[in-house]
Amino acid sequence: MKKLLAIFVVAVMVLSLMPMTMSAATADWVVNSVEGTAVIDGVKDEAYDAFEALVFETCGEGSGNGGGATLDTPLGYGYIMNDADFVYFFMDVHDSDMDNTSANNYERDSVEIFFMDAAALNDAGNPVTAGAKVQWRVCYDGDMGADSGIVPVANDTCVVKVNDDGSGYVVEGKFPITEVLNNQIEMLLQINSASGGVRSATVYASGHPEGDNGYQRNSRDTTYDCWMTLALAGDHADTRRDPVEVPYEFTAKNYVDAQSAPFFSQLFAQDVVSWGWYGVGSGKGGVLGDTVDYSWNAIDLTQPVFDATNTSDWTAAPNYAIQVSCNGVLDTAGDSAHYEFSISDIVITADGYDTVTIPAQTLDCKWVAKEESWGISGTDSSIELGATIRDTLGLTVQQFCEEYIPAISNISYSVTLDKWNLVTAADVQAFVDGLGALEDAFINESLAEYTDRVNAALATASAEGATPDAIKDALDDATKAVNRARKDSENNGYVNAAYAHCDSLQAIVDQIQGLYDAAVAAQSAPAEEPVAADNAPADSEANAPADSASSSSEGGSSTGLIVGIIVVVVVIVVVVAAILLGKKKK
Repeated sequence: MKKLLAIFVVAVMVLSLMPMTMSAATADWVVNSVEGTAVIDGVKDEAYDAFEALVFETCGEGSGNGGGATLDTPLGYGYIMNDADFVYFFMDVHDSDMDNTSANNYERDSVEIFFMDAAALNDAGNPVTAGAKVQWRVCYDGDMGADSGIVPVANDTCVVKVNDDGSGYVVEGKFPITEVLNNQIEMLLQINSASGGVRSATVYASGHPEGDNGYQRNSRDTTYDCWMTLALAGDHADTRRDPVEVPYEFTAKNYVDAQSAPFFSQLFAQDVVSWGWYGVGSGKGGVLGDTVDYSWNAIDLTQPVFDATNTSDWTAAPNYAIQVSCNGVLDTAGDSAHYEFSISDIVITADGYDTVTIPAQTLDCKWVAKEESWGISGTDSSIELGATIRDTLGLTVQQFCEEYIPAISNISYSVTLDKWNLVTAADVQAFVDGLGALEDAFINESLAEYTDRVNAALATASAEGATPDAIKDALDDATKAVNRARKDSENNGYVNAAYAHCDSLQAIVDQIQGLYDAAVAAQSAPAEEPVAADNAPADSEANAPADSASSSSEGGSSTGLIVGIIVVVVVIVVVVAAILLGKKKK
């Protein structure tokens, strides 16, 4: 079986896919379920027989996944039914050359099952995200796990059995019915076919080669809406809850995120055996509203070398593609953004070959970052060039790798980021133009409380007879009001007029501080002695006023003068008397 598959894939490589990796909408592929309940034991229940089997014969359209070929012998058959609570699936894979030698689980013979889990709700019960992808991978050897979402439980929600004669294996399981809309859900079934440690093809039900991108659909509203719609048997109430996508809401603080929303584009090549990635030429980027021109000539293009080894003997055409990305902004699992690009004509010239032109197109990309073992995925989209080149020029994989790629002389195109989260560069500019009026309104409304508090504090501090304690309380409240006004301005992104207004409030606080300092100084100055009343007693020294004390001093001086005169007179009298007595003795 694997040899037939490899031969057929080589034969149809020239019939490969269209350039875009975007896929048909889910509604384009509707499958009708049947009613029944299965026992999960790996044995096909009779109820499955009422279902029109899905015939797995269409290879994935990816370069290394079969190039959209239709197998001459189906690789398997799928059956589906449901009851009120679960969807049941039974996959009968016909493969006698089963391989599980690759270190990568997706490159082993296995079945993958995709379905949507319920939308996440906020505290109010409203959806904040669309339903999230659940991806199971079940290998024929019994190894099973979830790339994302809830994990399958062996012998309960999923079981695998290898046929006794080694002709293949079966996978049976069930998953809960969630995200119902119009009695329908969304799901996808995929078979991985591997040989020699390499996945040679992904295989889907008849006529559905777009399934290759099913794994990139991380939530219901992201790009790559390429799952099938399952019309459920019986009646089921709608349980699907869709968040309503609204344009990005600008604020003075966050509008810069939109204004500078970045993108990046580069040409790259990638083999699909080791998945080695090669940057070709130098990439460059821009921001919302920018149109960036890209033109690489032979000197700029460092072409990778693809040989028989990294193309699995020329059965696995490498990816040769243009990529656009968010330039690393979505760097945490769960981060999301909606980018809308315009891509001009992509013109590829190669020496000795006709020019290949891929028509202008738009990319509507809803990216959701997903954590992988090697890093973040889900934050870019690509336009595959190789398949179109081979189809246009009629080249085999070997000719494309050995002859055409080395002869490429120029690749040119332009990328314009038209919208980011549903807003344009013109929307951002209109907001910026009105930012001054918004800031004035913020000052007059949101900061009004703090302005009133500062003015009231000044009135209190300036009042006649205001005590230092009263002024201090007013000062404290005014200081808190200014600090709060400044913090609110920062939190809301206003740093121009609002900051100037806060500075004017601070000047008033400084004025109140001055009043407080003066009041404290006046309170701490030494008190003057009290003045006695006019009718105070003359001999009351304790109560005598300062001028009374001065008068007493003057009176004391007069008395001393009189006493001195009397003393002098007495001395003179004594001297005269002594002289007279002396004359009588003679």
